[in-house]
Amino acid sequence: IIQVIDYLIFRSHLIITFEVMSLNLYEFIKKNDFEGITQNLIRRFAIQISQALNFQQNHNLVHCDLKPENILLKKENKSGIRIIDFGSSCFLG
Repeated sequence: IIQVIDYLIFRSHLIITFEVMSLNLYEFIKKNDFEGITQNLIRRFAIQISQALNFQQNHNLVHCDLKPENILLKKENKSGIRIIDFGSSCFLG
């Protein structure tokens, strides 16, 4: 899950700064001409997504907009990912 670095209110708008990230998963697949990715890389992504979903469940949080565009690579040539865009999220109950 994306890490918030800082935030401020400017002219009644909430401004949030996050860690710097790379491509989203859709752009990553598009960059590879939609050829697909290896099972090993899929496994690495799946483990991280499962951990993030478990974290959300433990905190009674529902993302509500989880899609490839909202999963970013930490670095373009690495398998680390972060989930972003919790603007539509809600708490259970």
